[in-house]
Amino acid sequence: MLTSSLIHLGKILTYRIRVFTLPSSIYVMAVAVVIVFLRYLWEVLKHKYFIIVAGCRINYLLRSTSYRVSYKRLFLHDISKLGRSEFWPYAEYFCGSKDINQKKHDAFHVAWLHHVAHNDHHCEHFISNYSQIAKQLRNNSELAQNYLREMPDDAILELLVDNVAATRSYEGYWPNGEKKDGWTYMTKYFNHYVLHPKTRIKFGALLCGLGYTQVLPNEFDWTQIYRSDISSDDRMKLAQLKALAN
Repeated sequence: MLTSSLIHLGKILTYRIRVFTLPSSIYVMAVAVVIVFLRYLWEVLKHKYFIIVAGCRINYLLRSTSYRVSYKRLFLHDISKLGRSEFWPYAEYFCGSKDINQKKHDAFHVAWLHHVAHNDHHCEHFISNYSQIAKQLRNNSELAQNYLREMPDDAILELLVDNVAATRSYEGYWPNGEKKDGWTYMTKYFNHYVLHPKTRIKFGALLCGLGYTQVLPNEFDWTQIYRSDISSDDRMKLAQLKALAN
């Protein structure tokens, strides 16, 4: 995937640089393209590093439970971002000029839909009609309520790892569960995740088991485990998280 992105970069440079005969502005443009490429590649690789660190740490904390983050998932996490379908739209959107026009915005939206379709650690992957309602969903989560599917445990764990690592990658600190403001992103957005009810229970229980009880916007209700139609095996696993949280 990275190879295809490099080939695409080469084509761009070949097209824009007609050796020694083009105006200096073209060379400046070519340099700008390379800078955007390298900046975004660095962001992807940096996040990948923190994903692996966070995943290993979470596995250590969950060692007394039946939950384990898949190491294969850690190494393959967000691999689609290195492909042509996502790399350039993401690079231009996040690392290009601050002037985001409609063309860039539309290209990013298409890349995001591709990313969600190929990465099941995003909760949007489990909304059956997500591609049709993606733009409206930001302001009206009710649109997805009849189309939600459960996330498997492996995907929930990767979602959790992604959130922990993203906080370190993009906000500059590791989440701290020992104080109320130790993870402002999760406090602000936990209730905005569009999740199947069973998935929300598991996600909240995992956060509590990992020591992030205080950062949740509301106290987690452990009785949900027994009031919902969660399987007996899942109840047993969630009970392990409750014991860990205590």
